[in-house]
Amino acid sequence: MLRDADDHDIDWDWVRSLDLEHGIGAASPADLEPGAASSAFDLLKADLAIRDRLEAILAKMSMTFMRDFDRHIKTYELPRALAYADRRLTDQIDLLRDRGVAEGLWTVADEDRQRVTVPVLHAVEGGPLSDEALEPVQDHTAEIVNARAERRKADRAKREEARHERQMALFEADEKQYGSVEAGPDESAPADSSSDQGSTDYLIEAQPVINDDNPAVPNVEQAYANETAVPEARFERKRHAAAEHVAARQAAAPKDYWREVYLPGRDVDNVMGIDLETNGTEPYRAYIIDVGFEYMNMRSPRPANAGADYSYDKDYYESGDAYDQHRFSFGVTPEAARHGNAFIIELTGIDISQRTGAEFPLFDEDAAAQADLLRRLTSQPYVAHMATFEHSFFMLNVAGYAEAYRNGHVTIIDTLPMSRLWDEGSIPSEDHPDGDNRLDAYAKRQGALHEDDAERHLGLEDSHIMLLAMKHHLAQLKAEARGPWGPGGKPGVGGKRIIARRHRR
Repeated sequence: MLRDADDHDIDWDWVRSLDLEHGIGAASPADLEPGAASSAFDLLKADLAIRDRLEAILAKMSMTFMRDFDRHIKTYELPRALAYADRRLTDQIDLLRDRGVAEGLWTVADEDRQRVTVPVLHAVEGGPLSDEALEPVQDHTAEIVNARAERRKADRAKREEARHERQMALFEADEKQYGSVEAGPDESAPADSSSDQGSTDYLIEAQPVINDDNPAVPNVEQAYANETAVPEARFERKRHAAAEHVAARQAAAPKDYWREVYLPGRDVDNVMGIDLETNGTEPYRAYIIDVGFEYMNMRSPRPANAGADYSYDKDYYESGDAYDQHRFSFGVTPEAARHGNAFIIELTGIDISQRTGAEFPLFDEDAAAQADLLRRLTSQPYVAHMATFEHSFFMLNVAGYAEAYRNGHVTIIDTLPMSRLWDEGSIPSEDHPDGDNRLDAYAKRQGALHEDDAERHLGLEDSHIMLLAMKHHLAQLKAEARGPWGPGGKPGVGGKRIIARRHRR
């Protein structure tokens, strides 16, 4: 039986019993009103338990879908539907907390818990409940998320150790068959006209590939028997080179920065920059409230028919080489509007308490908006700053995106690793150990934003300064033979794109 992200069995009968369209919470609309006859404590406890259980399943579904190399799972529709229900359940949880505050049962304060900020309930002085009594209705998201992160970290360490052991097994088999690598290849062996001396391509036909898809240590003797078509002397030199390569890589390879895969290549040109504003950080709990995107060519000229300059939110934003700008506003449920979000007002100026009604459709219910965005996201590479944020919301909000991404139809470029790895002005400090790679700081260093101006925190404006910064940065890197044009730079467009593969049994 498939287990969830917290290693519990998934009860599919329970999942089937959920009314995803009309609501999965324990409370009715009347229960959300202060003074209702029902118990806010009991309802909140029940809703939190439902959400923890549901989100553990959601977390597992994402991993399972992406690792389904044989495509037994055709669609991501169920995770999107569960996320749809989870957002509305979160609205109900927020209003039950608000009801408890209104009834004098507790106060609420946001607190940082490692990777996560959570609302924490505190007992009211002289109130009916103590801090200890409130434990069953506390939000345990931080403990759950942090525990998952630690398990993933431990699992990665185990996989890396196993990979090292597999590589060393090949290395030792080479030495057993051909003698010590330190002694070098047999210099008396006759040369051949096809010699690839100096090549870094050490893998030859029929040599087993050692990776996560083929974890077993290969049968070395059988592999040797299958390689009779390769002249013995040339084969020996290749195997010695392969063993040296494995040993050197294990000894000297630096730890990879996982966002490197999102870096652009030297041939990148037409891209769409996009930025989302939401009322929260979790894509299964929060709503998309603002979408802004535009296009820019990194190498070729701006299209002649691109139209006149666009007027942005602030006068100090100039169109430059950007074209085809778009901004779309979306709403939230009446329950989310009722709860409000003071932080989002301060950050973006968007008051979600005013984002209801026909003027502000819900993005996760707007099929036309999703289809239009999907068409754009798959037509050329899209660029975002900390692109994993946008990607996570697209996965659980845009019908067809997860399927297109898994099938290799989406290419994602991220300017955050450009800032961290290629911008010499990103200097580590106490506040920013990896350098200041916020969009505001990166844009100012690249001349896309004046020092006395500020990032607007609206989708279109943030997309604009991001693309301006990226274009300026790429031109500078090319002139200095760095980044995509330096050692290790990528040819082609670059970015992250899934390459389809079948699972090896």
